[in-house]
Amino acid sequence: MQKLTQKILAASIFLSCSYGAAAELVVVVNKANPIHELSLTNVVDIYTGRYMAFPNGISAEPVDLPNESSEKENFYYQATGLSLAKINSYWARLKFTGRYLPPIQLETPENALNYVQRNTNAVAYVDEKYVTGQVKIVYRF
Repeated sequence: MQKLTQKILAASIFLSCSYGAAAELVVVVNKANPIHELSLTNVVDIYTGRYMAFPNGISAEPVDLPNESSEKENFYYQATGLSLAKINSYWARLKFTGRYLPPIQLETPENALNYVQRNTNAVAYVDEKYVTGQVKIVYRF
Protein backbone atom coordinates (compact mmCIF):
# COMPACT_ATOMS: atom_id res chain seq x y z
CA MET A 1 0.00 0.00 0.00
CA GLN A 2 2.86 2.36 0.80
CA LYS A 3 4.41 1.79 -2.65
CA LEU A 4 1.09 2.61 -4.31
CA THR A 5 0.85 5.83 -2.29
CA GLN A 6 4.41 6.74 -3.29
CA LYS A 7 3.63 6.11 -6.96
CA ILE A 8 0.50 8.26 -6.81
CA LEU A 9 2.43 11.04 -5.08
CA ALA A 10 5.22 10.84 -7.67
CA ALA A 11 2.71 10.94 -10.53
CA SER A 12 0.92 13.96 -9.07
CA ILE A 13 4.22 15.81 -8.62
CA PHE A 14 5.17 14.99 -12.21
CA LEU A 15 1.81 16.19 -13.52
CA SER A 16 1.90 19.40 -11.51
CA CYS A 17 5.41 20.14 -12.79
CA SER A 18 4.38 19.48 -16.38
CA TYR A 19 1.31 21.73 -16.04
CA GLY A 20 3.52 24.43 -14.53
CA ALA A 21 5.74 24.28 -17.61
CA ALA A 22 2.73 24.15 -19.92
CA ALA A 23 1.41 27.16 -21.73
CA GLU A 24 -0.67 29.69 -19.84
CA LEU A 25 -3.86 29.48 -21.85
CA VAL A 26 -6.18 32.45 -22.05
CA VAL A 27 -9.43 33.14 -23.86
CA VAL A 28 -9.51 36.40 -25.81
CA VAL A 29 -12.06 38.54 -27.62
CA ASN A 30 -11.91 41.62 -29.83
CA LYS A 31 -11.23 44.87 -27.94
CA ALA A 32 -14.56 46.27 -29.20
CA ASN A 33 -16.51 43.33 -27.75
CA PRO A 34 -18.48 44.56 -24.70
CA ILE A 35 -17.70 41.34 -22.79
CA HIS A 36 -15.04 41.89 -20.11
CA GLU A 37 -15.06 38.47 -18.49
CA LEU A 38 -16.31 34.94 -19.14
CA SER A 39 -16.77 32.11 -16.67
CA LEU A 40 -15.50 28.63 -17.38
CA THR A 41 -19.12 27.59 -17.95
CA ASN A 42 -19.51 30.35 -20.57
CA VAL A 43 -16.34 29.21 -22.35
CA VAL A 44 -17.41 25.56 -22.35
CA ASP A 45 -20.91 26.45 -23.54
CA ILE A 46 -19.55 28.46 -26.48
CA TYR A 47 -16.94 25.87 -27.47
CA THR A 48 -19.32 22.91 -27.24
CA GLY A 49 -22.13 24.57 -29.16
CA ARG A 50 -24.51 24.66 -26.20
CA TYR A 51 -24.82 28.41 -26.70
CA MET A 52 -23.92 30.31 -29.84
CA ALA A 53 -23.77 33.63 -28.02
CA PHE A 54 -21.96 35.46 -25.26
CA PRO A 55 -23.81 35.89 -21.93
CA ASN A 56 -25.10 39.29 -23.13
CA GLY A 57 -26.81 37.63 -26.12
CA ILE A 58 -24.36 38.82 -28.79
CA SER A 59 -23.48 36.08 -31.28
CA ALA A 60 -20.17 34.31 -30.57
CA GLU A 61 -17.79 33.00 -33.24
CA PRO A 62 -15.42 30.54 -31.54
CA VAL A 63 -12.05 29.87 -33.15
CA ASP A 64 -10.27 26.53 -32.78
CA LEU A 65 -6.71 25.48 -33.49
CA PRO A 66 -5.78 22.30 -35.41
CA ASN A 67 -5.90 18.88 -33.72
CA GLU A 68 -2.10 18.72 -33.86
CA SER A 69 -1.89 21.80 -31.65
CA SER A 70 -0.91 21.17 -28.03
CA GLU A 71 -2.88 24.30 -27.12
CA LYS A 72 -6.08 22.70 -28.44
CA GLU A 73 -5.55 19.52 -26.48
CA ASN A 74 -4.72 21.49 -23.31
CA PHE A 75 -7.66 23.84 -23.80
CA TYR A 76 -10.28 21.13 -24.11
CA TYR A 77 -8.81 19.04 -21.31
CA GLN A 78 -8.63 22.00 -18.93
CA ALA A 79 -12.08 23.27 -19.94
CA THR A 80 -14.01 20.00 -20.05
CA GLY A 81 -11.79 17.28 -18.61
CA LEU A 82 -12.21 15.36 -21.88
CA SER A 83 -9.58 14.14 -24.31
CA LEU A 84 -9.37 15.64 -27.77
CA ALA A 85 -10.58 12.32 -29.21
CA LYS A 86 -13.77 12.56 -27.14
CA ILE A 87 -14.29 16.19 -28.15
CA ASN A 88 -13.86 15.27 -31.83
CA SER A 89 -16.33 12.41 -31.41
CA TYR A 90 -18.79 14.79 -29.75
CA TRP A 91 -18.56 17.23 -32.68
CA ALA A 92 -18.88 14.41 -35.22
CA ARG A 93 -22.20 13.41 -33.63
CA LEU A 94 -23.45 17.02 -33.61
CA LYS A 95 -22.40 17.60 -37.23
CA PHE A 96 -24.27 14.44 -38.25
CA THR A 97 -27.52 15.98 -37.01
CA GLY A 98 -26.92 18.93 -39.34
CA ARG A 99 -27.86 21.47 -36.68
CA TYR A 100 -24.44 22.33 -35.33
CA LEU A 101 -21.06 23.17 -36.77
CA PRO A 102 -17.82 23.09 -34.79
CA PRO A 103 -15.79 26.25 -34.26
CA ILE A 104 -13.90 27.63 -37.24
CA GLN A 105 -10.43 26.10 -37.33
CA LEU A 106 -7.36 28.22 -38.07
CA GLU A 107 -3.81 26.92 -38.47
CA THR A 108 -1.84 28.98 -35.94
CA PRO A 109 -2.36 31.03 -32.78
CA GLU A 110 -1.29 34.10 -34.76
CA ASN A 111 -4.04 33.43 -37.33
CA ALA A 112 -6.55 33.00 -34.51
CA LEU A 113 -5.53 36.32 -32.97
CA ASN A 114 -5.70 38.09 -36.33
CA TYR A 115 -9.21 36.68 -36.84
CA VAL A 116 -10.27 37.94 -33.41
CA GLN A 117 -8.77 41.37 -34.15
CA ARG A 118 -10.84 41.62 -37.35
CA ASN A 119 -14.11 40.16 -35.99
CA THR A 120 -15.92 41.73 -33.06
CA ASN A 121 -17.80 38.53 -32.21
CA ALA A 122 -14.82 36.18 -32.41
CA VAL A 123 -13.42 34.37 -29.40
CA ALA A 124 -10.23 32.29 -29.30
CA TYR A 125 -7.94 30.50 -26.88
CA VAL A 126 -4.18 31.00 -27.16
CA ASP A 127 -1.02 30.84 -25.13
CA GLU A 128 -0.78 34.16 -23.30
CA LYS A 129 2.63 34.83 -24.85
CA TYR A 130 0.86 35.51 -28.19
CA VAL A 131 -1.54 38.10 -26.78
CA THR A 132 -1.14 41.67 -27.97
CA GLY A 133 -2.91 44.88 -27.03
CA GLN A 134 -5.28 44.33 -29.97
CA VAL A 135 -7.40 41.80 -28.03
CA LYS A 136 -8.57 41.48 -24.46
CA ILE A 137 -8.32 38.52 -22.13
CA VAL A 138 -11.70 37.40 -20.79
CA TYR A 139 -10.73 34.12 -19.13
CA ARG A 140 -7.50 32.57 -17.75
CA PHE A 141 -6.88 28.89 -17.10
